[in-house]
Amino acid sequence: MQGIGDSSSLDKLVHKILNAEKWASEACEKLVKFIESSSGELIIAYTGLGYAAASTLYWLITTLNPSKQPVLQDSDTIALYRLIYRKEATTILFNTKPDDPSLICLGDASRWTGGKIYIVTPRPPETIDALLRGANKIIVPCPPSEIECSLYEVLLAHYTGLRLYGISGKRVDRLRRFANEGFSIVFEELVANYRDVISDILSIREIIVSSTGFLEPASYVLIKALRSKGVRASYIPLNMLEPNSGDNILFLTSSVEDYIAKEKRFKSMIKGARVLEIRFNLDPLEIPVYVIMLTLYMIQ
Repeated sequence: MQGIGDSSSLDKLVHKILNAEKWASEACEKLVKFIESSSGELIIAYTGLGYAAASTLYWLITTLNPSKQPVLQDSDTIALYRLIYRKEATTILFNTKPDDPSLICLGDASRWTGGKIYIVTPRPPETIDALLRGANKIIVPCPPSEIECSLYEVLLAHYTGLRLYGISGKRVDRLRRFANEGFSIVFEELVANYRDVISDILSIREIIVSSTGFLEPASYVLIKALRSKGVRASYIPLNMLEPNSGDNILFLTSSVEDYIAKEKRFKSMIKGARVLEIRFNLDPLEIPVYVIMLTLYMIQ
């Protein structure tokens, strides 16, 4: 982490986040129009670290507009086990690997069943792009980094979810206000709040990351960042965690999960595990964005 806390390094990261916000705010209009003009079942699919964006869009839709019930699942499962039983389904795919063969599999399945598909992806190779005929695409203008790509995509999902279906209310209005102000303006404060625990995490050779299902997708982005820094990181869902003496366990939590997380933290300490925590006292629907912003800080 040496050098990362200086102002010039943070300024560069803020600039990256600003670029991602600007792109996502503009690109989301295409996705909003596509979703609102489509019929049939809405399927939100993902490959790789696109899981975080797909989950973000899913939770925004189902939480803020309960009458809408989209399906969330990985791309291969959707292509092989769901689309073949649907006609004219609407599919959105978040992908962070431009050469992932799942792009072709899902694109073909959608076309064969008469469905509509929008693919959010870094620019694929020409050989793959040629096979995605008929598919709408949003090209993510990010460098060849899955983590940076996941930031662009989770912001796109966040802005899209807040602009769908003309929903209104105190919670969504507040979320929209914060999104319009920009996440980048709080980045330095975010880093200051979690710098010490991040330094502790990066000093460990092996760690278990644990969370509820809600933060599982963001946890995988965090794990990718930790592995890139030489930390052997793995994931265990909070409800399946069985701590042992000598374990290093990082709890990724929100304040609404305090009751559940407190019990697991206590059990872990009793068993002799070392416990670390990244806890957010924010609206849960915003947390995936903040987690990925922190991972951007980690990998620099």
